[in-house]
Amino acid sequence: MSTHVDLPKRVITGVIGGATLLAVVLWGGRLGVGLLGVGLSLGMLNEWIEITFTLSDKPEKRWVLLGFAWLVAFSNFWIPRAEYELFLILFVLLFSYFLFTAERHSGPALTSHFQELVYSVFGSFYLVFLPLFLVLLRDLSHGVDWTIFFFLLIWTEDTAAYFVGKKYGKRKLYERISPKKTIEGGVGGLAGGVVFSLLYKVVIFRSMPWLSVLFIPIFVGALSQVGDLCESFLKRAFNKKDSGAVLPGHGGFLDRFDSFVFSLPVMYACVRIFS
Repeated sequence: MSTHVDLPKRVITGVIGGATLLAVVLWGGRLGVGLLGVGLSLGMLNEWIEITFTLSDKPEKRWVLLGFAWLVAFSNFWIPRAEYELFLILFVLLFSYFLFTAERHSGPALTSHFQELVYSVFGSFYLVFLPLFLVLLRDLSHGVDWTIFFFLLIWTEDTAAYFVGKKYGKRKLYERISPKKTIEGGVGGLAGGVVFSLLYKVVIFRSMPWLSVLFIPIFVGALSQVGDLCESFLKRAFNKKDSGAVLPGHGGFLDRFDSFVFSLPVMYACVRIFS
């Protein structure tokens, strides 16, 4: 299906999904944002499992990994700033589970079983612990303003990069991994983010520091593009076009929120530093 045919679906899904996310941030309180982060995390982790796991016990491993992930997110919500301890607990739980189920496999299957342990640990850090920064961002001073700014900034930079790259893009950004992305599109996305940041300060968040206006869209925008490339790397490594089909016009949760995962911790760090 061509991009022109997908564009209306993409826009409709984006508008409905974006409005829902912003409504949760505005009126859902800390609990709403926490549940939003958990929902996005579990959705992405489920697609990660679907892509990387191949053995016959995939259904059982799916529920084990999703259950552990939910337990970590739930515990982190009630025990803030315990990420390091929770990751250690999760690591021990996962290693123990894969150890005591290793007797089911032999030969090449045992190697695949161990590889799925590695995928589980990496996937948990990538898609469970990094999204936890959403609650930490919300808990900062002016956290609601910063969280709304973050979502709108990522969407603005993605949109600007898409249209600038489509019209002016000539030089490939990383053709081996993502053939359609261009350097011109990447620069256009960063420039669009700076313009949006300036407007957000002038119109909505006037106490936003001027250093943040310039540096946050550049740092966050650069990492969001790296996150997008990393998800493309994953799909190419496993020969997948999309991570899923749950979001019409966008693919899966990983397709839509890949840039969000990498840039969220950077956004949190930038707010801490520049404000």
